[in-house]
Amino acid sequence: MRTIDIVTTQNVTINYELAEVRDRIIASIIDVIATVVALLLSGLLLISSGIMGFNAFSLLILLPVLLFYHLFCEIVFNGQSFGKRMLGIRVVKLTGRQPSANDLIVRWALRSVDSLFSLGTIAVMLISSTEKAQRLGDIVANTTVVKDFPSQAIKLPDILKIRTLESYVPTYKTANQFTEKEMLVFKEAMDRYLKYKNDAHETALFEACHAAKSRLGLDKVPHDRIEFIRTLIKDYVALSR
Repeated sequence: MRTIDIVTTQNVTINYELAEVRDRIIASIIDVIATVVALLLSGLLLISSGIMGFNAFSLLILLPVLLFYHLFCEIVFNGQSFGKRMLGIRVVKLTGRQPSANDLIVRWALRSVDSLFSLGTIAVMLISSTEKAQRLGDIVANTTVVKDFPSQAIKLPDILKIRTLESYVPTYKTANQFTEKEMLVFKEAMDRYLKYKNDAHETALFEACHAAKSRLGLDKVPHDRIEFIRTLIKDYVALSR
């Protein structure tokens, strides 16, 4: 599993899981199917409109569907074609900004080089070998493809590496009222603050601590916020076993 850190325009660092080659290939196959379906529907529409047979006029209508499918979808659906949407992946800009129409046009224009004419071999080689999993279009447009919902293969107890808690006495007796997802959010806020000590992550940690304080019914947040989150996570693990 490869990941990438992208610093947004608000100076917040977000960790994304890069889309695997397999995901991008499957998304491309789905897109081919979607393109064929779109062509068939367009053809049926032409027939129902009385434009029969294959002629220059029908070609002018069908050709844009074939050529501009990816470009149209990714511009309209914020970096996703139908295949990417089904696989839960999307195009993102490495600067943290939303990919512009120009960025997506560059990616689309270079598809003929690294995906179509080479039957995808150049794209696969580049995605597999480059640090940020970029095909030629991504490199020129300064984009990449990431997963919308990273796979959480490691559970909270594994992250914390707590070997034994049998003799552990929880500080916050109601810590098990939180969900595992909430605890992972708390831990992420703490880890991000420790790694990137800026105002944005300090605010995120502050909000996480106050949310936990309210749920626990505490009068105030403990002075050491990092230790507060660490203790809360340990208590949650001990009480949820």
